[in-house]
Amino acid sequence: MPVGSCQIAPAYAETGKELWRNFMSESTVIGQNDTTYLQRIAYHQKVAYVTVLHSSEAYVCGAIALAQSIIQTNSTKDLILLHDSSITPKSLRGLRAAGWKTRLIQPIKSPFARKGSYNEWNYSKLRIWQLTDYDKIIFIDSDIVVLKNMDKLFTFPQLSASGNDKTLFNSGVMVVEPSKCIFEDLMLKSRKLASYNGGDQGFLNEAFTWWHRLPSRMNYLKSFGGGRNPNHEIPEQIYAMHLLGLKPWMCYKDYDCNWDMKDRHVFASDSAHKRWWQVYEAMPKKLHKYCELTKQMDARIRKWRGIAKKLGLADGHWKINPRDPRQHHFVE
Repeated sequence: MPVGSCQIAPAYAETGKELWRNFMSESTVIGQNDTTYLQRIAYHQKVAYVTVLHSSEAYVCGAIALAQSIIQTNSTKDLILLHDSSITPKSLRGLRAAGWKTRLIQPIKSPFARKGSYNEWNYSKLRIWQLTDYDKIIFIDSDIVVLKNMDKLFTFPQLSASGNDKTLFNSGVMVVEPSKCIFEDLMLKSRKLASYNGGDQGFLNEAFTWWHRLPSRMNYLKSFGGGRNPNHEIPEQIYAMHLLGLKPWMCYKDYDCNWDMKDRHVFASDSAHKRWWQVYEAMPKKLHKYCELTKQMDARIRKWRGIAKKLGLADGHWKINPRDPRQHHFVE
């Protein structure tokens, strides 16, 4: 199929409409009435969960926790991690021990991102469309933790995702159908379609103007702006929690260190923090060493705790005496 002629958002199959209506109802708890249908889908398709690491090792711990969280929900699907050469052999050993099958990629520079910005290389995510040995994948960012089994998403079409707002989708969780044609088409368009945020999410929203909306509980954004959820509590019936702001492994176990920065209170949630650490505690102990603090990370935490104390921030988290044992031994 010539480049530019790919159908990148096929219509949803007739056999899946009932599942689609169930997912689209935010108040519906997904049941187990679809076992036969799901088994039939699984028999005919090769599927996998996929994540991507590039540019630095800051998210290695997150990727380890992500793999373990998927396994803890009793999923037995393949776990594929794409990484560039910035990930060290030591980290790759930990990632493989966590359950990932690793594949080396060449990173892709974001043409509209500023040099040195956080999203400079996140067009590397486009490599997921090259996984053509799989019929369908669920891509998940490595700062997400899975709390309930998400295998049912493999019954949904490309491109399925949760909304980032009313009209745009969040690219942290996506159902994708790998295709050489689509990858080439996206690469061809990557320098023509401007990205509203300079990164992959803005570009993909331009490329996939027709997309299938998943409920927010499939990619629950840890953000509490505009008076939404004033207690900053995470709902019980969510499937994947997207950890915006400072990540749990970058804080002490005792509380969400986003509370230490007034402009990050929108991302602060002790209930979300606790749920990530529950996944960590359930991991094999041999994986814990990949989530240790560095001296620089510890210094940053202490610095902002001091600033929060000086400002007397009303939430009072700076008063907590941290007991996290990681603050007493560091890694390089």
